[in-house]
Amino acid sequence: MKDKRLNFLWCCGLLSITLTSHAQTLLDVYQKARSQDNQYGAARKAFEAAIEKLPQAMSGFLPNVSLVGNKNQQIGEASFSDAPYVSREVRSWNWTTQITQPLIRMGNWSTYAQADAQATQAKEQLALAEQDLMVRAAQVYFDVQLAMQSVQVAEAQLEAVNEQLTLAQRTYDVGMGTITDVHEAKAKQALNLAQRVAALNDLTTKNAELEKLIGEDVTLPPMQLTQRLPALEPTQLNHWLSVALQQNPQVRIQQAALVVAEKEVSKSMAAHAPTLDLVANLADNYSSGSLTSPADLSTRTRSNQTGLQLTIPLFAGGATQSKVRESMALHEKASEELSGAKRNASSLVRQSFAGVMNGQAQVDALEAAVEASQNSVESNKIGFKVGTRINPDVLNAEQQLYTAMRDLNNARVDAVIQSLKLKAATGSLNRDDLSALEKMMQQPTPQPAQH
Repeated sequence: MKDKRLNFLWCCGLLSITLTSHAQTLLDVYQKARSQDNQYGAARKAFEAAIEKLPQAMSGFLPNVSLVGNKNQQIGEASFSDAPYVSREVRSWNWTTQITQPLIRMGNWSTYAQADAQATQAKEQLALAEQDLMVRAAQVYFDVQLAMQSVQVAEAQLEAVNEQLTLAQRTYDVGMGTITDVHEAKAKQALNLAQRVAALNDLTTKNAELEKLIGEDVTLPPMQLTQRLPALEPTQLNHWLSVALQQNPQVRIQQAALVVAEKEVSKSMAAHAPTLDLVANLADNYSSGSLTSPADLSTRTRSNQTGLQLTIPLFAGGATQSKVRESMALHEKASEELSGAKRNASSLVRQSFAGVMNGQAQVDALEAAVEASQNSVESNKIGFKVGTRINPDVLNAEQQLYTAMRDLNNARVDAVIQSLKLKAATGSLNRDDLSALEKMMQQPTPQPAQH
């Protein structure tokens, strides 16, 4: 059951702001964050950089073509048959085109397989960033909604206290009440004023977090969760755990990292293996003469050469063996990190699953508490009018009602966030989940306040 005064104040208090701003839904916040969030933008650029490793690795199988040319001028003095020295100048140029086609290079295959694993790793890192962005966008969105609700609860509670203060003062003035009731109402009024200031400050903080995420200052229209999440059964936990071990982005990242480490070991060992290349070159040389010959006879030659080049590594000062030992240690490190990622994924699923289950139970209890508290407020107001209840009884009942309403809103949001984290832990969170959340929310309907 909704409190009518709260709905009325909520809508009236934010109506002017909402009408002057564009509607900002949860999906709007997510889409803007997707284009403006620095953390996600960095992950996207890291992915674009990582996939370039594939064409770089492919180049190890393709021909390498180079052209080298130079032009020289040699000036000196020379003496022939004990004759006086004479100045000499010789000009020359040459160029060489060489094509090298790798035939057998075992390391290149490992390099390509490693690059493919690195691209997969980058893809999973981007998927992880996407999942994280959706959770962060939802968290920031609902944080602002809860902060707005807290402000409106504080406003509604303050109005109720003011009404009770006015009533207590009136009954005291006509001799039907006590000064204690007046003092009690004034104390509650002062406390609620402080709570309203704290709520407004919290709203400012949460709006700043929203601005940091999407890169602009926006005003969200007030929204409330009005529908329940699909209920989870305890027996579903094993299914979620199984899915997480296979699809959790962090697990997949570490699986790809393990493949990268394996190929690094293969690449290091391949440094011991011989390489065979097909080498072909074409050269053109020209010289106008020679400083050591009195005859200025120019020469020009053209040549081409084709052959096989075999390279057999013999000894590199121990660097190759050290590189093998290093890569094997890093492979063991990657294996440990994969085990850790699987444990973390299981832990996240268990925590989030428990959060959803407990959140559902908490929402059930708080919904009953809100209804009971509202009935209590009405009963205490009637009792105060007929003299069976005193003013502090009414104030305490209203305080209990607003506290229960605030806790209910928090519990609903906590259950939703835990459900998003549960899906993120299994790598299954997507845009449709945010769309489904929007269908579970609606703006409060304004209703006349009851006095």
